[in-house]
Amino acid sequence: MQVFPLSDYYSFGILQSGIHWEWFKSRCSTLKGDWRYTSNTVFDSFPWPQNPSTKNINIVLNAAIKLRDVRITTMRKYDWSLRDLYKAMEDSDENPVTSAQMELDLAVLSAYGFRKKDSILKELLLLNLALAKKEVDGQFIEAPGRPRMYTDS
Repeated sequence: MQVFPLSDYYSFGILQSGIHWEWFKSRCSTLKGDWRYTSNTVFDSFPWPQNPSTKNINIVLNAAIKLRDVRITTMRKYDWSLRDLYKAMEDSDENPVTSAQMELDLAVLSAYGFRKKDSILKELLLLNLALAKKEVDGQFIEAPGRPRMYTDS
């Protein structure tokens, strides 16, 4: 189990996105063939969107809330665990949770300024490298969590 001390739905949305999932799969370690989320190889190196607009932030957080609500409703309806839920999603693309996940993924793509046809890992690596240079140069980097410029509106 991994705990993220971030209390906003924007952060939840970023971490629940397919973009973060792709980064996780490429950067995680393994133990007996099982994937392990390690903060130093996955979370610490994961580049967050750097210039999302307030509109993008709101779209991500609203999509994250919708995903959470649809997951909870579905899990309660069928008395499923989170693993049961995702197993059902693997078996069929036609369900409300998959639709909500796709909506969130599109919102997060937009917050990054990526396009659906882009190679997500390539774009994340390029962003990561650009941010590493900015860090060396002492420039501001948007940290994990709700962007500092964001105010609820």
